[in-house]
Amino acid sequence: MNTPGELAVSIATTLPTRRGFQVFHKNDRNFFLIFVLVCWLGVVMGFAHPVMDRINGHPRFAAPLILKIHASAFVGWLILLTSQILLIRTRHTVLHMKLGLVGVALVPVMAVSAYFSEIYTQRWHLTQGANNFAFFIVPVLDVLGFTVLATAALALRKNPGTHKRLILLATTVIAGAAYSRWWGDGLTAAFGDGLGGMLVNTYAGADVILAGALSYDLWTRGRLHRVYEVGVPAILLSQIAATLIYHSAAWPPLASLVIGH
Repeated sequence: MNTPGELAVSIATTLPTRRGFQVFHKNDRNFFLIFVLVCWLGVVMGFAHPVMDRINGHPRFAAPLILKIHASAFVGWLILLTSQILLIRTRHTVLHMKLGLVGVALVPVMAVSAYFSEIYTQRWHLTQGANNFAFFIVPVLDVLGFTVLATAALALRKNPGTHKRLILLATTVIAGAAYSRWWGDGLTAAFGDGLGGMLVNTYAGADVILAGALSYDLWTRGRLHRVYEVGVPAILLSQIAATLIYHSAAWPPLASLVIGH
């Protein structure tokens, strides 16, 4: 009788082997530049109005230090990503690798500031007589997803193909939130706020970007990178989970306890 080890080896030798994934492609430099520009577009369009209101002295609410840290950290991430892409385009690989270490400090700042900024925003809604507890799950899972993906990207930065796709997925999660601010009201008016409607009005931006990333790999490599095979379904499952929790009657009381109301 075969031992478990012999059986595993036997099975492995009979499975078809996958051809190697092409790490670099001549169009990568243009694809990732387009990607970061799409992210900037969402951020500018999603936050231009509240930023201008704040500049003109008419903010919806005061911005405490945690909100300023949150905004600075997330803009800093996009600036860092843009710089990294431009460094690769200009073949400054060594500087690219050194500058990437900034992300090690930036990711935890982004995660903590995003969480406590949402706590502050939820409490502000209460002062306006509005209960927005159900929505709390959306930014919480977004921050969790970003943190996991970005941390994995930093840990695997010596594997270029894996690293850059994890960075893309992590950035897509937070860029999707910006697109939701831009498109959300219009999509809600068109599709409603039910289970299906919320998936559209909250996650359409992120999902369009993901579709573009998957299509690019299929076009240039003929198959998907393993990061996408695991990461994209995980993101979609997170979106479904957030939607179900949002519509659950059991969630708002739990969110209220977390928020401290």
